[in-house]
Amino acid sequence: MNKAIVLMYHNIGMPPKEGKLRSLYVTPRMFRFQMWYLKTAGFRVVSLNEILSFMRGSVSSDERLVALTFDDGYQDFYDNAYPVLKMYGFPSTVFLVSDFIGKENLWDYQELNIRKKLLDWEKIIEMRDHHVSFGSHTRTHPFLSKLSTAEMEEELFGAKATLEKRLNLPVQFFCYPYGNYDERAVAAVKKAGYLGATTMNRGLIHRGDEPFELRRSFIRFHTHPLLFMLKLHSTYEDRKGKRR
Repeated sequence: MNKAIVLMYHNIGMPPKEGKLRSLYVTPRMFRFQMWYLKTAGFRVVSLNEILSFMRGSVSSDERLVALTFDDGYQDFYDNAYPVLKMYGFPSTVFLVSDFIGKENLWDYQELNIRKKLLDWEKIIEMRDHHVSFGSHTRTHPFLSKLSTAEMEEELFGAKATLEKRLNLPVQFFCYPYGNYDERAVAAVKKAGYLGATTMNRGLIHRGDEPFELRRSFIRFHTHPLLFMLKLHSTYEDRKGKRR
């Protein structure tokens, strides 16, 4: 295969009636189906490091590669996704907002009309030893393009330092909050020492792609099984992302 795909998830759970943006949720039942399908259909679920290796041409193009990413670090990842991933032995990357670990989604709870519990350090450390990698999603989840360069670097460097100290591991990947970034943000991510960064830009992963603007496929509440398969088996995501 001359392409790979990075899947983007947020919440794995039932969307609460009072909450907004149901699209952020994938039900536990649907998530179990999706992971079963990846296994049954012969996809190889890999880490973001292996995605980078694929982009550089050092991983075989004969395999169908998929990486799993989860933004924000919600408690329901531990409750509903982690047991399934552990059963299949699938690696994954969870992007954490370092200042809010063990707290709630203080950056958007008013907009979403709901408070969502975030992972605490005890659960993070437990999962660290079972194929779950953790990336940085800044300190406070701001719109990076609205920050000064100094503020931006504090968000990027500060989050990386906090996570690495607690995890006792290098934090190699970054995720742009809200998918918001500009040239200054890309430069700051590189300066902070990350190896790559994920966006909310739609598309597949190809040889020679820019590692600091990784495209992903958003798996949503309404991503039914046939659409899930279409994303995996075709150039659908490239077409939707208007990739040339």
